[in-house]
Amino acid sequence: MPVKERTEKFLSDDRLNLYLIFSLCVIFIFHAFKNPFTLEDIPYYAWAFDEAQQISWSRVVSIGYDNLKTETGFALIVKLISSIFHTSQVLFILTSAFIISAVFFAVKKYSPIFWLSVIVFMIDSFPQSLFMLRAFIAVGIYLFAFPAIINRKLFVYLLLALLAFSVHMSSILFFPVYFLYGLKNWRYLLFMMIAIAVVLITGFRIFLPLVVEYVIPDYAYYIINENQYEGASWKMPALLSAILLFRALVMREHFFETGINRLLSVVMMIAVIIYTAGIGFGLTSRMALFYTNMTFLILPNTIQYIKSSSLQFACAVIYILFNGYFYFKSASDMLWANYQLVQI
Repeated sequence: MPVKERTEKFLSDDRLNLYLIFSLCVIFIFHAFKNPFTLEDIPYYAWAFDEAQQISWSRVVSIGYDNLKTETGFALIVKLISSIFHTSQVLFILTSAFIISAVFFAVKKYSPIFWLSVIVFMIDSFPQSLFMLRAFIAVGIYLFAFPAIINRKLFVYLLLALLAFSVHMSSILFFPVYFLYGLKNWRYLLFMMIAIAVVLITGFRIFLPLVVEYVIPDYAYYIINENQYEGASWKMPALLSAILLFRALVMREHFFETGINRLLSVVMMIAVIIYTAGIGFGLTSRMALFYTNMTFLILPNTIQYIKSSSLQFACAVIYILFNGYFYFKSASDMLWANYQLVQI
């Protein structure tokens, strides 16, 4: 059976749709009803919510919050929610609903293997999404922007990109994807990828440390990274390169096929470049998450082109076991080791 027909049959199965809805509802519960004071960074959101109830809209725009350094767009979102509701838990419920809705939209529209997308999201993205709230809201906005990229609707894309930027400035890193996707000639695309690599490597090694040191010294620890707590080593770019090579070998002529295939291939290539350019920097993982957190779409999109269903399943299981090992190994990570549900 041709790949397209198998995919359509897969997507039309009501049981799979029910699985997707049920599994993401369960994930939503654990995401939305987290106790904010058992995770890294999240208490500042709760404190900012309480602060927002006491200050004016003009102060939010001009100064922001004492307890949370954030972009104006998200600051206004917090103020709006705090004007309607009286408990900060609503903030986490609504933001979680948006993040999980974006994942649902992307999986339903672009993934040929629902169960795999859900599991990969759980082991690759879920822990980070618990406390890197603004970044994952921006990721969600870009997931909703995928149709605008594929259908070449620049105005819609610019609006969504601006919205993502107003929530988390680092989302600007995803902005060039629209234009790179539009390069139909693979030679031009390769040239642009090389140019991006040169710019990033130069930026990481020369300009970024200077900017951080003199302009935003509060973030200098991302560059210095004395304790090596977080940062890119050779392992992550090696893994991403292996996935990219696997994708190219499996998909062959479909690798740059117009549509979601080309978009995810561009995403994967940039992910490799960012991690390779940023080896040794703690900032790398936070910048690259706009690309690396697309694996829940990239992996199913890739292995659907393996002709043998048994081999498809084997590849999926190998990836799950490999990344699942690191997922459970990081269960003691101070960022989410103390995770608890809120007491109702």
